[in-house]
Amino acid sequence: MESSFQIDGWAAFVKSFSQFVDKWEAKKAVLLQKMGTIYRSEVIPNVPVDTSRLVDSISVFTDGIPDDYVEVGTNVKYALFVDEGHVQHKRFLPVERLSAGGKQKYIKDKKQRGIMLSERYVQGSHFMDKGMVTAKPRLERLIASFMEECAREVEGGRL
Repeated sequence: MESSFQIDGWAAFVKSFSQFVDKWEAKKAVLLQKMGTIYRSEVIPNVPVDTSRLVDSISVFTDGIPDDYVEVGTNVKYALFVDEGHVQHKRFLPVERLSAGGKQKYIKDKKQRGIMLSERYVQGSHFMDKGMVTAKPRLERLIASFMEECAREVEGGRL
């Protein structure tokens, strides 16, 4: 009397799954790169207008892909202050630096050397947070699509 147990399609499943596992790191890297690119594309429109140095410096950093993360950021030092807000301290502004609407301001009193600006808080634009909020639906769709594609591949579908 021989007792054996056999599952139909097991060999095909094992073959498909092993091929999928062999490609996993590359698939994960592509997914994370796409996620970073989507997030970056949603951050850029929220950056306040400046000389475009800040916009041009926002990049996707892929060094963390082996550890399952990707970063979007910048190395511009003032980016944190633009994003989170900051205090402008009391300071003296010389008369030659005064302008209104981009035009040199006319000073009636020629003896005046400048004006003292009061301390004030400059609100942050929160462009990183706003970018994540707008990117979230696209990221969720991308991840859901990726998981469905992975499931099809493991089941022996498209490879």
